[in-house]
Parts: sequence; structure tokens; C-alpha cells
Amino acid sequence: MRFPSLHPIYYICVSFLSFFHCGVNTDTPVAPFVFLVPPNVPQLLSVVAVNSNITNDFQTDILNYNADPRPEYILKYYVTNREPQFVGYNLYVTTAFPGIIQTVQGEWLEDGVQPSFPHLPYEASTSSSRIMVKRIRFAVPPPGTEFFQKCQIYNFTIRAMLTGGLISNPSAAVSTCAIPNRVNDIQTLCSVGVGCNTTICSNPACTTPSSCALGTACNPCTKGNNDLGCTCPAGQSPPGCQYVGP
Repeated sequence: MRFPSLHPIYYICVSFLSFFHCGVNTDTPVAPFVFLVPPNVPQLLSVVAVNSNITNDFQTDILNYNADPRPEYILKYYVTNREPQFVGYNLYVTTAFPGIIQTVQGEWLEDGVQPSFPHLPYEASTSSSRIMVKRIRFAVPPPGTEFFQKCQIYNFTIRAMLTGGLISNPSAAVSTCAIPNRVNDIQTLCSVGVGCNTTICSNPACTTPSSCALGTACNPCTKGNNDLGCTCPAGQSPPGCQYVGP
């Protein structure tokens, strides 16, 4: 009995399929696990309490002078994050010492857009010529605008933000008092026992001036210009003036 001969293409197909076979179960994953590394934690260089009559270089703003200026702040920091996904820093402003939940939910965002301060990894530098300066005019920015209140203590922190919403741990909090018209006016315009003019700090004989707000009787402005934020002159440092960075 003769069997029909197989077409040559049959042998080619069988040979080709012989290269493929079912996989073998192993304990090794197909792809390696990816571990998320939190972004580096940034730090604020300085937070300087000023008012709306003082410019970013701590001079009198003659063109926009107001007899009753509003408290404002000048923030300085370096861009130090180099992660490829880094997109900037979120700012957090609180009136109580900020906890983790507060700094996650209370971003200071103009028009609700993140991050507060956009940056890219190539900007990273600790050169004094690359210090970032930001003017903070509102405790709560637009659209829900709220101004800073004189004699109130405010705390500032920042977090690095990466694409996808991953954020770093918060920076060390910097606390400072919203000054009235002049720094030493805290002694006369801020009620004793309220805000930054605590009962202890209202005592000129206080032995720990560095723990009291600048402008109080315990830590008066003695080294800088009382009318211009009392920033520390070259070679000087707190207490008695505000540190502004290099």
C-alpha cells in the first residue's frame, strides 16, 4: 500500500515550528521589580519677612509706597534636585507647625496649578549666582486670596515634585513673624501674649533672644535697618537681624 508523498513545504513548516515550545515555570520574574526611590529633600535658604513697601533687594519701593503696607515674604532657595522626572517645588504655608498631612494637602498654588515653583533638573546648582528668589504676597494665593496678617507666625516648607505626583519629604520648617510697618513695631502694635509677641518675648530681660521673633523686646532689631526688614549687614548674623543668605 502506497502512502501519498508529503509536499516539501510540509517539512519546512514542521522544522520552523520545532523552534517554539511552551515556557517553563521558574521562580524568577519575567521583569525585575521596580522600587520607587523618594526624591531628595530640598531646603529653604532663607525666609525674610518684609512688607509691600520693601523691594526684593531690600530697598524702599518709592513708586508703590503705601502708608499702611501689607506683610509679605521673600523666599530664597537653591534648586538641588537632579531626578530626571523633577518638575519643581511645592510651597506650603501654615500658621501652626506643619505636620505631614498639612504639607501634603495644603499646597500654595497660584490658580491651582502645580508645582508652586516650576523647575527642571538642569537648573540644579548651589552657586550663589543661582539662588532662586520668590516673592510671596499672599497667605493663600488667588483665586482664594488671603493676605498675611500682621503679628501672626507663619511656617514655610517646600517639597520636591516629580512627574506622576511623587513628592519628597518636607523641608525643615522655617517660622517667622509677619511684621507690621517696621520690625520693632511688634513691641507696640502686637498684643502681648498673641502671635509672635509672646509674654516671654515681650520681656526685655529675656535670656534667649534667638528663640523670640525679631522685633520683640527680647530680640529687637539692633543690627539692620528697622524700616527695611532689618536684614543682617555683611558680617553680621542673628539675633538682632534677619538672615538673608549669601
